[in-house]
Amino acid sequence: MDERPDQALVAEMARGDAAALRTLYLRYEVATFNLILRLAGNRETAEDLMQETFTRVWRTAGSYRPDKGPFRSWLYTIALNLTRNELARKRYRVHHLEAEAAEGLASTADAPDMVLMRAESGRRVAAALARLAPHLREIVVLKVYQQLKFREIADITQTPEGTLKARFHRAVAELRAHLGPTGGRP
Repeated sequence: MDERPDQALVAEMARGDAAALRTLYLRYEVATFNLILRLAGNRETAEDLMQETFTRVWRTAGSYRPDKGPFRSWLYTIALNLTRNELARKRYRVHHLEAEAAEGLASTADAPDMVLMRAESGRRVAAALARLAPHLREIVVLKVYQQLKFREIADITQTPEGTLKARFHRAVAELRAHLGPTGGRP
C-alpha cells in the first residue's frame, strides 16, 4: 500500500500522474461511494456520481489548496456538491437504500436470525433517513456514517458549526419519530 500523504499524491496528480489518482481512489473509494449512496439512495446514480467525482478530482487537482483543509474534506465537498446538483436536477425522491447495502452491515458469522434482524433494522433506518429533508440527511450521513467532526462538516458544507449541530439534533429527533419507540430495532 502506498504510504505517501494525500497532499503529495494530489500534487503528483496535478502534474498528470494517473498512478497518484489510482492510489487516492483506492484509499477513498469505499467511504466516498457510501457517502454518495446514502445521499442519493440509488446504486446506479451513486456509481455515476462516484465516477464523476473522481473525474472532477483529476481535472481540478491543481486547484486543491492544502492550507484550506485536508484532501478528504475537498473530496467530500466535490462529492456532496455533485450529488446535490444531480438530485436537484432530476428531482429524485430517495426511497431507501437497496436491501443489499443494508444487508452488507451484517457479519456472515452471525446466526441467521441476527442477520435478518440487522438487515431489517438497516432497511428501517435507511427508509427513515430517506424521509429526512436533504440538508438534514447530509448532516447525519457526514457525522454518523462518515464519522466527520462538526468542524470538518462545516468546511465541506460551508455552514456554521452551530447550525450543523442544531440540524443534527433536529435530524436525530426526526429519525427517532420515524423509527418509533423501538429506535430502529424490530
